[in-house]
Amino acid sequence: MRILVVIAVLLLLPTGALPQGHNERDDKIKDELKKLFSDLNEAIVKKDRTTLERIYADEFQFIHGNGYVVDKTAQITGIMNNDSLSSTPVPTPSFDSLLLYQDVAIYRRTDRGLIGSNIFVKRDGRWQIVQVQGTRLAPERKAVQINPQLLDSFLGKYQFGPNAVATVTREGEALRWRGGNRLPVTLVPLSDTRFFAKETDSEMMFTKNERGQVTDVVLRLGVCQDQRARKIE
Repeated sequence: MRILVVIAVLLLLPTGALPQGHNERDDKIKDELKKLFSDLNEAIVKKDRTTLERIYADEFQFIHGNGYVVDKTAQITGIMNNDSLSSTPVPTPSFDSLLLYQDVAIYRRTDRGLIGSNIFVKRDGRWQIVQVQGTRLAPERKAVQINPQLLDSFLGKYQFGPNAVATVTREGEALRWRGGNRLPVTLVPLSDTRFFAKETDSEMMFTKNERGQVTDVVLRLGVCQDQRARKIE
C-alpha cells in the first residue's frame, strides 16, 4: 500500500525544465491547474464530495504502477472513507514541463524508476483531472557470462496452458525463446537461471531440481504479471 501512495505522490512532483514556447497563456493555465490542486487537497481534507465530483472527470482513471485501475467512483469513495491510497493530499506541481493542446494539458514526470502522466481537460471554463498514470520503468539490467555448457539444459518446450507452449532453442552461444507463433527473442543471461529478452522487457526465471535439470520457468511480463510453465520436453 505504501508503494502505491508513493507512486501517487510522485506523479505530481515539480520538475525544473522549462518548456519551449513559454508565454503568458502558459502561466495562466499553470496557475489555474495549481488552483485546481489546491482545491483538490482542500476537498480531500474536508471530504467535500461536491468539489471532488467537479474536479474529477466522469471518465477519470488512476492507473497505478502495478496495473490496478481506479475510476472516479472508487477514487471519491476512497477519499470519503479515508482510504490512505486515495485520500493522501499531494504536493501542488510547478507544471514547468506542461504540454498544452488547446483545452487539454498533459504533465509528465520521471523519477526514481517511475514515469508518471497526468491528463487534464478544460470544460465549461474549468479544469478537470481525466487521468493519472504511474508506470514503473524497466529495471537496469547487467548481463553476465555463463558457462556455455549450461545452455543445453534450458532447451525444450514449456507449457503455460492447454494451447500455450513456448520453445527454447539454441543458436551458437545464445538461447532463443519463442512463445507460440510469436517472433523469437534472444535470451540474455542475468544469472545461471535468470534471463531477459533482448527485444522486450520480459524476464524468464528457470527452476532446476537437485540434479541440475530444468523443471519449469516463470515468465515475468513488465512488473505485475508472472506466469509459470512446466517443462514438458
